[in-house]
Amino acid sequence: MLRALLNLFGGGRVPLTTDTVKSALNIMRKEKGELVRVSFNGNRSQVTGLLQMSQSSASAPPVIVMSEKASLDDAAEMMELGAQDFWIKPVQPERLVRSIELIESKAKAQVEAGPPDHRSIIGRNSQMLRLIALAKRVAATNATVFIQGESGTGKEMFARYIHRNSDRQDKPFIALNCAALPEGLLESELFGHEKGAFTGAIKCKEGKFELASGGTLLLDEVTEIPIHLQAKLLRVLQEGEIDRVGGRYPIPVDVRVIATTNVECEKAISEGRFRKDLYYRLNVIPLIIPPLRNRLDDIALLAEHFLEKYNRVHKRRLTGISPTVIRMLQEYGWPGNVRELENVIQRATLLSSDCELTPECLLFDASPQERIEGRNVELMSLSQMEKLMIGKALEVVEGNRTKAAEILGISVRTLRNKLNEYRQEGDL
Repeated sequence: MLRALLNLFGGGRVPLTTDTVKSALNIMRKEKGELVRVSFNGNRSQVTGLLQMSQSSASAPPVIVMSEKASLDDAAEMMELGAQDFWIKPVQPERLVRSIELIESKAKAQVEAGPPDHRSIIGRNSQMLRLIALAKRVAATNATVFIQGESGTGKEMFARYIHRNSDRQDKPFIALNCAALPEGLLESELFGHEKGAFTGAIKCKEGKFELASGGTLLLDEVTEIPIHLQAKLLRVLQEGEIDRVGGRYPIPVDVRVIATTNVECEKAISEGRFRKDLYYRLNVIPLIIPPLRNRLDDIALLAEHFLEKYNRVHKRRLTGISPTVIRMLQEYGWPGNVRELENVIQRATLLSSDCELTPECLLFDASPQERIEGRNVELMSLSQMEKLMIGKALEVVEGNRTKAAEILGISVRTLRNKLNEYRQEGDL
């Protein structure tokens, strides 16, 4: 039987005891508890359920799991699911008092420090925690870091995290998307050019390497650099100096390089699109970011983080996310990873007419085929999604077409045309 003990704030602490997950969650919603202690006596599904649902709210108190038997596997699983600690019974009263005092001191420190840095990396997944720890360790060095992962997993966030935790944090952080520039412009952007180097070069220009002097240069999607420029980049990494386009003399640079890619490097190398020697030069410290579909224990935490963010941005007052929504988010395939999750939560925050996010607010970015390839989520056509989105936007703003168009990111004229189209089809 599940047994949860909730200690409430106050001079004389009042413990509340319950035997079911549902009852415990109801108490946690109604009362401002400071700690939940739950007994784990083989009731794995109930305890994991309590942890998963309690983590869907940023205001949920920390949970300590207690057991009469020691098991490293159980302890690891509970901690990964968000438990504050894992205790073996019997527990001395002094330990409980110390734990509450520690939690109170942490809460006070957080209030004094203000809201968390919006640039910090959010996650409790064990693999992500190892990556964050590794990133922090290597930040103190000048080693080149190669960050690999699917689009939307947070590669640039890791790069900025490394820079902020390095001795170069007060120097420039310069990011260049190597896939966004045409070949003719990329060389000049990277290495700079001299006056008269080519038609239109009316003055001398510093490249990204010089602009990042003393700091960090992020080469985003580095595998998209043309093969002949890869040789020039390799020389910069080896010699610590650059040659401007049209320049006569090399220029020394002191830059820490972080590179990212979302492609399979071995395949790019075998196809002749990426130099093997450049790969080894960049891959001194490899960081491989897992896709969101492999980080189910991070989804609720990230969703709550984005809800708080867009509550502030859009001046909304949603109080939380329903357990049904959390389950739907965890069942979805997330082809767009964390970036897609952020889009979904922002959209839901705008469209919600309730006090919390409910399933009706969820509109996913993926196409029907991508959803089929992902996880089981209710499918709808793009036209159905469009109608639902427009209807929700109008409902939120009480029929104000100008505000609805702003939310949807379209013109008032486009919105009017869509409404006329639906009216002709008999959908209005």
